[in-house]
Amino acid sequence: MDKKVMENTVDRQREIEIETREGIATKSESLWTVYRRRFKKHTLGKIGLIILIIIYGSALFADILSPYTMTWRDKYKSFHPPAEIEWLYNDADGNRSFRPFVYEKVITNIAFKTYKIVPSYTIRAISQEALVAKRELRSISYDSDFEVRLKTTLDNVRKHYRVEAESEVMIRLEETLRQMEANPEKDVNIEFSMGEFLIDDKMQELTLHLVKGNKNFLGFFNRGIPYSFLGLFKTNRHFFGSTTGGVYFWGADQHGRDILSRMLHGGRISLTVGIVGAMLVFLIGLSIGGIAGYFGGKIDVILMRFGEIVMAFPSIYLLFALRASFPSSLTSSQVYMLIIIILSFIGWAGLARIIRGLVLSLKNEDFVLSARTMGLSQWKIIRRHILPNTFSFVIIQVTLTVPGYILGESALSLLGLGIMEPQSSWGLMLAAAKNYGTVQNAPWLLVPGFAIFIAIMAWNFFGDGIRDAVDPKSKH
Repeated sequence: MDKKVMENTVDRQREIEIETREGIATKSESLWTVYRRRFKKHTLGKIGLIILIIIYGSALFADILSPYTMTWRDKYKSFHPPAEIEWLYNDADGNRSFRPFVYEKVITNIAFKTYKIVPSYTIRAISQEALVAKRELRSISYDSDFEVRLKTTLDNVRKHYRVEAESEVMIRLEETLRQMEANPEKDVNIEFSMGEFLIDDKMQELTLHLVKGNKNFLGFFNRGIPYSFLGLFKTNRHFFGSTTGGVYFWGADQHGRDILSRMLHGGRISLTVGIVGAMLVFLIGLSIGGIAGYFGGKIDVILMRFGEIVMAFPSIYLLFALRASFPSSLTSSQVYMLIIIILSFIGWAGLARIIRGLVLSLKNEDFVLSARTMGLSQWKIIRRHILPNTFSFVIIQVTLTVPGYILGESALSLLGLGIMEPQSSWGLMLAAAKNYGTVQNAPWLLVPGFAIFIAIMAWNFFGDGIRDAVDPKSKH
C-alpha cells in the first residue's frame, strides 16, 4: 500500500513539473501572478532588471558612492590617468601588509598630459572643509630641500585660511611639520587642528591633514569633500576613497574633475530623463489615443491628423529645432525639464495611434456595452473599463521607449544643446571626447559611452522580458 501511495506521489510530482514547465497553472492565479511567473523564466529579462537596479541605485546614492562631489576639481590634475591601485604596503622595517594605496602624481608635461609619482619626502597639506562647495586646499611641495618644502607649505596654508604668519596656529603648524619630518616612518598622516572659525553663524573647528610621503591610502567611509545628500542632510563621509584625495579611479577630465564621480551624478539626469519622458508619453498617448478611438468622428480625424503631422517630421531634426528655438540663458533645471517635454512631444504620436486601434476593438466588447447600459458616463467607461485593458501593451511599449529617450538626451548634451556645465550628464561628458587627439591621449573619456550602451541594453533586455511575459503566444 505504501509503495502504491509513493508511486502515485511521484507521478503527481512529475505532472506538476510538466505543467510548470509548459506554463500551465496548477491552481487559480491572478493575471499579474502569471506575468510574474513567466518573467522569472526569462533569463535576459532578469539580467536586465538586475543591471537596472544597480545603475539606478548607484545614481540615487551617487553622493555617498562617489569619491568627490560632481563639481569638485583640481585644476592641476587635467586628464589625470586612471588610478593604479597598489594592494601591498612596505613599511619602514620592510614588513609587507595588505593596505591598498595609490601614488600621488603631478603633471610633468602640460602639452602631452604626462604625470610622474612625487618623491617619498613630499609634504602635502589637505584642508578638511566644513562648507559644501568650498574650495579645499591641496598643497604639494616636493623640493629636495626641507626648508623650501616647509616654507611653501606654510605660505599656502596661511593664504588659504587668511591667518597671520606670526599667529599661534602657524607657530604650532611649523613645529608639527618639523616633528613630522623627523619621524622615521616613511608615510605619516597627521590631523592638525586649525582652531575655530565662524561658519554659518556658528563657530566650527577646522582640521588640516598634514602628509609626509607619496601615498594616498584607501579605505571605506572616509572623510572627504562635504556634500548635501539629496538635500536632506550634510555630511562628508564617502563610501570609498582616500582622506588625502589624489585618487581618480576612472581618470579625470580636461578640468581635473573625477570621471567616476561625475558618471554617478550624471546618471541621475541621463537615466531619469528616460523614465520621466516615457511616463509623460504614456499619459499623453493613452489620453489622446483613448479619446480618438472611443469617440471617433471629427475628434478622431483631428487628433490623428495632428499626430501624423508630428510623425512626419524626422524626429532627430525636430528635436534639435525645438531645443534651438529656446533661449540659451536657461538654467540646468529648466533645460532638464525642457528636454523631457521635447522628447515627450516627439514620441507620443506613435503610441496614440496604437492605443486608438486597441480602443476601437474594445469599445464594442460586451463589458463596455454593459457599462453603457448601466448608465456610466463616457469618461468613466474610458477611464475604468477601456484604458486599463490596454495597460499590458502600454507597459511593454514604455519599457522599450526609455532607451530612445536616454539616447535623445545624450545626443542633445553631446552637441551642446542639453545639460550645461557645471552639471553632469553622460552625453555632456562625452562631448569632451569629440576630438580624436584628445581621445587618443585620454581614452577613459569614452567611459560614459559604455554606460549609455549598458543602460540601453539593460532596458532592452528588461523590455523583452516584459513582452514575453505578457504575450500568451510566447514560449516563456
